[in-house]
Amino acid sequence: MTAHRQQLARLAAPMATAQLLAIMVPIIIVAMLGWMDDRAIQLRSLYFPLAFLFFAVQMAFDVTGQTVTARRAGRGEQDVAATVLTVGALWLVAGVVLGGGLSVGASALGDILGTSEQYKTDFAQFLREMSLANLTLAWPVVCSSVLRGSGRAGPAAVIMAVSTTVEIGGLAVLGFGLDLGATALPLATALNGLVAGAFGMVVLARQGLLKEWGWRPEALGFLLSAGLPVSLVNLVMFGMNFAFVMMLTPFGPDVVTGFATATTIQNLVIMPAMVLGSAAAILMNQRLGAGTGARLTPVLTAALQITAVVYAVIVPILWLLRGVLGHLTAESDRVANETAHYIAIVGPSYLALGLVLTALMALEQTGGALLSLAGAAIYVFGSVAIGALASSGADGPTPLYLTMSVMNATGILAMITALAYTRRQDGRRLRAEPPPLPDVVTQSPVGRD
Repeated sequence: MTAHRQQLARLAAPMATAQLLAIMVPIIIVAMLGWMDDRAIQLRSLYFPLAFLFFAVQMAFDVTGQTVTARRAGRGEQDVAATVLTVGALWLVAGVVLGGGLSVGASALGDILGTSEQYKTDFAQFLREMSLANLTLAWPVVCSSVLRGSGRAGPAAVIMAVSTTVEIGGLAVLGFGLDLGATALPLATALNGLVAGAFGMVVLARQGLLKEWGWRPEALGFLLSAGLPVSLVNLVMFGMNFAFVMMLTPFGPDVVTGFATATTIQNLVIMPAMVLGSAAAILMNQRLGAGTGARLTPVLTAALQITAVVYAVIVPILWLLRGVLGHLTAESDRVANETAHYIAIVGPSYLALGLVLTALMALEQTGGALLSLAGAAIYVFGSVAIGALASSGADGPTPLYLTMSVMNATGILAMITALAYTRRQDGRRLRAEPPPLPDVVTQSPVGRD
């Protein structure tokens, strides 16, 4: 078990760094646009809900590239050229369809989002530019995903660091230096995709992974079985938070702002669990690729043990510093108090939530996508339905926050289910394994225990 924890730690540390950058970039971009002009921040704010659609597409293909590569790495197949080509091409098709649909309906979407007459034309143009710019992100994201799948999380994190630097630096130069305003963002995004993508190819070449170009037909299957479910879960979670905002609106803008601030902090808090689940999925997929009855349960168990230790430290610190965090993230005392109020009630349940997210993230990528989706659907439906009943007629957000905390805690059942499912699948693979031939070593290079 110690070996599994060491492998997970080696993968998770650089992955956590890359994930932290991914969380911070949108925050930095919004701050920079806010300093440019009112038009820039207004257009970015209108685009914000639609950005989740592009992020969902990115997650689907990121996970697909990682999963395909991990399975092949388990079989001892190290080249990733065909995987990069196939996953990138599939992403471009999906991106063109999504971007084309949004571009055609840009004016109508502007009306739905309540765009003022002053910005209607500008918003439609901005959405079309961002749709094109997002296509370029396929290049660095796929390069990074295949590196992680092959067990090279460090070089993958370097690609994402270059990506972050180019986008923020490009936005600063184009927005402040050349005074392009909102137009600077799609240009900076495209620059990010092209520069970081080219750098990613250089990294892959130096790692000796670009050998066999061609088409990787199994990529489509993994897109449907692993990438798409992860994407859908992210969209469902976005819908849940949107529903929560609607429930909190009657309590006033300070409550809504406090909730938004607290959930931003929450995104940072749940990041270790997401990273550990993804790192576990890489090792589990490598074992699946190797075959010969390699068991997955010890890897998942090790990931959950690390998660428990991490959150046993994070949760008490977060709870004790809730007031300090509230005032650090908001100038208004009322907003700061609402942020602290949310953390006081929901914060202790993050220990259970972390374990659940680690288990479901691993399960989604290793054959348990339907089970994971079912668990997420039950969680979201229960949170929204019970939360709506609890907050109906209430004079504050406390009943809704208590509902969230209870649902997070009961989610531990999903973790238990994930472990039971993984053990059952291990048993089936071991029973299906043919008996060993005489005098032949059948031990997998990635281990059976």
